[in-house]
Amino acid sequence: MYLKAFLLYFLSFNIYANSQIDNINNFLNENRFSYEQVSENSIEVISGKLILDTLQIYLEIVSPYKESYLISKNFITYNDIDFAQQRTFEYSKNDFPIISIISKKKIPQDDDSLNVIILEDFVYVTDKLTKQVFKIFLIEEETLIIQFKDNFGVGNSIFLNKLS
Repeated sequence: MYLKAFLLYFLSFNIYANSQIDNINNFLNENRFSYEQVSENSIEVISGKLILDTLQIYLEIVSPYKESYLISKNFITYNDIDFAQQRTFEYSKNDFPIISIISKKKIPQDDDSLNVIILEDFVYVTDKLTKQVFKIFLIEEETLIIQFKDNFGVGNSIFLNKLS
């Protein structure tokens, strides 16, 4: 009897966990998002919009300063609109694992470079090489939140909302 109850509980938890990752992946399947980022050691909110295309990512920051990032293959073009400066540089996907995750527009469960742990309300994605951990979850299927610590150990939260 206890074994049947345990199996039923385990299967129902597994189905819920898979629906959680499916909901996140469906959310990421959109192309346009409002973007807000806050750091735990700052009162400043960085806001703008994020566009996910099949070949590139475009992030436009409108507040508190104006800049944009165009990410394509292994290059980032940074445009500082306030100071009229532009710079393109090559980057390694190992330096920014969040770019690799977001560019796929889903949380890949079959990627050998990532550990994916699905819990009831959260999905934890750990980049095996950098050991960087991302906590990803949806709030009421309207806001995707990605929490992580940057290279300096500062906690950051990114909030994405779909744009029409």
